[in-house]
Amino acid sequence: MKIRAKITLFISLFLVIPGILLTLLSVTNIKSRGQETLKEYRVDAIQTTKLQLKDLVDVAYETVDKNFQNLNDLEYLSRYYERQLHDIINTGETIINRYQRAAKNGQIPLSEAKQRAMAEIKQLRFDGGTGYIWINDVGKPYPRMIMHPTVPALDGKILNDVKYNNALGIRKNLFTAFVDITENGKDGYVDYLWPKPTKEGLTEEEPKLSYVRRYQDWGWILGTGIYIDDARAETENRIKESIKAMRYANGTGYFWINDTATPFPKMVMHPTIPSLDGKVLDDPKYNNAQGVNKNLFVAFREVTGDADREGYVDYLWPKPTENGLTERTEKVSYVRLHEPTGWIIGSGAYLDNIDKDIQVKQKEIDQQIERLIVNVMIVSFIFLTLAIFLSYFLAKNIAEPINRLARVADEISHGKNLTAPVDEVSRKDEIGDLAKSVDRLKTSVRIIIERMQKTKPRKAA
Repeated sequence: MKIRAKITLFISLFLVIPGILLTLLSVTNIKSRGQETLKEYRVDAIQTTKLQLKDLVDVAYETVDKNFQNLNDLEYLSRYYERQLHDIINTGETIINRYQRAAKNGQIPLSEAKQRAMAEIKQLRFDGGTGYIWINDVGKPYPRMIMHPTVPALDGKILNDVKYNNALGIRKNLFTAFVDITENGKDGYVDYLWPKPTKEGLTEEEPKLSYVRRYQDWGWILGTGIYIDDARAETENRIKESIKAMRYANGTGYFWINDTATPFPKMVMHPTIPSLDGKVLDDPKYNNAQGVNKNLFVAFREVTGDADREGYVDYLWPKPTENGLTERTEKVSYVRLHEPTGWIIGSGAYLDNIDKDIQVKQKEIDQQIERLIVNVMIVSFIFLTLAIFLSYFLAKNIAEPINRLARVADEISHGKNLTAPVDEVSRKDEIGDLAKSVDRLKTSVRIIIERMQKTKPRKAA
């Protein structure tokens, strides 16, 4: 291989090899840093997701708790059931007004008007048979029961039994409370305990809120009420519907409620799979929690059974989309126990969204590596082209003088052009030194040849 080719090859390799090594080092470094970044991103994203879930479930929890607390708020219950209770009493008052007009017009005696009014009001029922109207008078210190549709044994009796001392939370006689509260304001609300009519008969005493109104002309007090457990059932249904309607994350985020029953909880409300509502959650397909094949609803109960009454659970669950439910997808949920209801309120986030973000970031890293390789190739190509171009002229500047000196040496070997000057002797580098040596060699050879010619014997005549 000639010097020119060697020089060009050496310079090219000197640039290419470090470029390749630098590129490999940079790619390895980017990949390593990228993987560390992705790991940190996943950890941070999951932690952020957990905190967001906690905030969201806390909002749902407060919705449940606020509505449940209203069951113990007499003012709230009074406002909420005001129209319903007023309408019931309006119905009874309308009946009384009709018979009172008939009595005033002389169509029937007043006593008969009262009997007919009582009989008609006695038949009225509301709220699936649990709602009714009773009538007592305004006597003091204790009124008399005029008509009670579910406890007729009370009719005509003075209501002074100590068992009625259960009104207003101060052990006051509830019928005396009815008289007192309607004496100045005509109507009002009283909370107390009273047996509840059911299909099986009367229950033990249940908490009740009643609305009473005085009918002054006849000295009657008409009353009706709502049993708090009915209010609770209605409130719970309202809460469930409210939680069911709550959505976030473009509709894919939702809240469910299950209870704490053992050995397996029961679903109270699930917004995307309503067929689960009311079912015991013991299906083996739910054995997918916490990476140990534990029933996930049992896991919810256990994690909310500690002092904090809250926690996180990892598991698999179908994901709702525009096209329906997907296959089971990795999910993390935050659950919180509402102790008054025994409800576990939860919501979860699908981690495939985080994985999709990681895939996007991985693609960005790959694109960064591709751009680096392309840029290095472009820069390397430019520098390599320049290097080849420069090395060509550098090699030419070295090789051509050497070739010329080689030709001079060949001429010397043949005794030719011994008087011709050597061009490169003026150079100040190694080639100049070589040229000077060749020039001295040429001079020496010339002198030797000249001496030989002088000393050569002449031929005989």
